[in-house]
Amino acid sequence: MSPVRNLFHGSLFFVIVTYAQRESANEKLKRCCKAQESKFTNNQTAINVCLRAYCDFDSISQTNILVYLKHCDNRVVGTMFSCASSNVDHTKCCVDKGVSKKCLEYCSAQDGAPNNYVDYIFCVEEFNSIRDCFADFLEKHEPFAE
Repeated sequence: MSPVRNLFHGSLFFVIVTYAQRESANEKLKRCCKAQESKFTNNQTAINVCLRAYCDFDSISQTNILVYLKHCDNRVVGTMFSCASSNVDHTKCCVDKGVSKKCLEYCSAQDGAPNNYVDYIFCVEEFNSIRDCFADFLEKHEPFAE
């Protein structure tokens, strides 16, 4: 086999193997949440109801975010928000998706999620767009790690 053909063949194999082993955004999110469970060992609701049931881009949406916020305390919400957002500024993505100015506070993410939920109740309508920006980022990057 010629050196050029051998090099191409080896590179192609590497690309296929690397692509097959890449984690999805959802897998990265779940891995991050799983790593945070030790913070809540005395709170099985936090682990079983919040982290395991809702720490999934496919499971949490604008239709159930209020139920999630009702069952999960601020500390758990903050932990999941850090895992989902990677504490990175997603403002550009959110603006591109049409998220309103007031709700961009959730997109800026470096300072965590605003915890005065009542002031942001109208942002529920924009939750899916914000969530999708977080997922888009995690497709290409590692999640927040504490």
